Amino acid sequence: FLRMVEACSSFLKEALHPENCVGILRLADAHSLDKLKEQVENYIVQNFTQVLNYDEVCELPADILCCVLKSDDLCVTEEAQVFQIVMKWVRYKIADRLPLLPYVLETVRLPLLDPWYFVDAVETDPLIRQCPDVFPLLQEARMYHLSGNEIISGRTKPRMHEFQSEVFMIIGGCTKDEKFVSEVTCLDPLRRSRLEVAKLPNTEQELENENKKWVEFACVTLGNEVYISGGKETQHEVWKYNSSINKWIQIEYLNVGRWRHKMAVLAGKVYVLGGFDGVQRLNSVEIYDSFHNCWSEAVPLMISVSSFGAASYKKKLYVIGGGPNGKLATDKIQCYDPTTNNWCLKTPMPVEAKCVNATTFHDHIYVVGGAMRAVYSYSPLKDTWCLVTQLNHERASCGIAPCNNKLFITGGRDEKNDVIATVLCWDAETQKLTEECILPRGVSHHGSVTVRKSYTYIRKIVPGAISV
Repeated sequence: FLRMVEACSSFLKEALHPENCVGILRLADAHSLDKLKEQVENYIVQNFTQVLNYDEVCELPADILCCVLKSDDLCVTEEAQVFQIVMKWVRYKIADRLPLLPYVLETVRLPLLDPWYFVDAVETDPLIRQCPDVFPLLQEARMYHLSGNEIISGRTKPRMHEFQSEVFMIIGGCTKDEKFVSEVTCLDPLRRSRLEVAKLPNTEQELENENKKWVEFACVTLGNEVYISGGKETQHEVWKYNSSINKWIQIEYLNVGRWRHKMAVLAGKVYVLGGFDGVQRLNSVEIYDSFHNCWSEAVPLMISVSSFGAASYKKKLYVIGGGPNGKLATDKIQCYDPTTNNWCLKTPMPVEAKCVNATTFHDHIYVVGGAMRAVYSYSPLKDTWCLVTQLNHERASCGIAPCNNKLFITGGRDEKNDVIATVLCWDAETQKLTEECILPRGVSHHGSVTVRKSYTYIRKIVPGAISV
């Protein structure tokens, strides 16, 4: 009697309340009422803070609870509420559910908990302490609290209802007519909005020729602050952007001025690698100590290169490709291990390439740019390369950054040397590459990094500012 079933489902949907929704969900699950089940799950997600007030939430089966708690749209005021309900659910039937703790705890975005709460409430919880299988989740959170964006996973992505969002910043660069960009474009892909942030430092002068031109610099994120260094006209300068106060702050100068170099974060410190000083390619490496605000020399690269890709993974640094001189490109990968304080060579790239960028994402280092017309990934664990996807055009000197558990490729120059305004999005789960949006202008030689931005400090949110 399908019409009778539909009528009952409609009645139950209209009768949904925080007090009875779990019972209705279990009823829908028991009788395979898939549409009603989906509607009730959405109701619980949207009204989760009210549902938490009733013990019936502890009756949810593990798979349904995890499905609800994984949602980006889960309505919570803070991630601590998710941790608390997980522990309450486990203790409700502790003998049966304690073995499920590692599985259910994966839905809690532990890295986004307040560090003090994490130490005081999570690490000291008796059930947590007696369950060794949750230790990798705890370690991920610890590392994130120490080094910020050095750790990226599905659990580092803020939920929609929190007062912060993971955004990617497109910093400086140059346009089609070789004009230099002073703006920082900040995009929130989850809310599909563009946020207003401070311009690059020393670019607010009324006269154009008095402004500093930021191009061929390097940038990286550490502890939710963006560091930029060097550049063709700013060779020794280093600045950091504080996302909380929306300001650029100058820090200690580089010892060796450079451009077409890269920065990377390893073990909570910023590394500046290689580049060009106007005369020669550099093998020089410098390390920044944020506590003492000073730079020190490190072991130089094996091969002097510029315009390469750089990324860190599991306590090692990787320098990928680049130009050993003005005409040639290399396929070499140089790997630095701080435990031995040495560089070594790994399996070379499938192609020789320069004007590339790289980023770490899901246990792989993704590389894009140059004349490759493709995205490649390198597995540091297996020391192997694979083709991820083909591109329609070259994207020399483009940007790449992970954000909201996806990869975003921004700008660059094509084979005709025209700048590109499109932003591509690679979804590793669906293995699909899509065009996400159009930038206000085409840009290349820019920086592309990810930060968490608090909405309480954003002066202006412009809905619909992105053309899709």
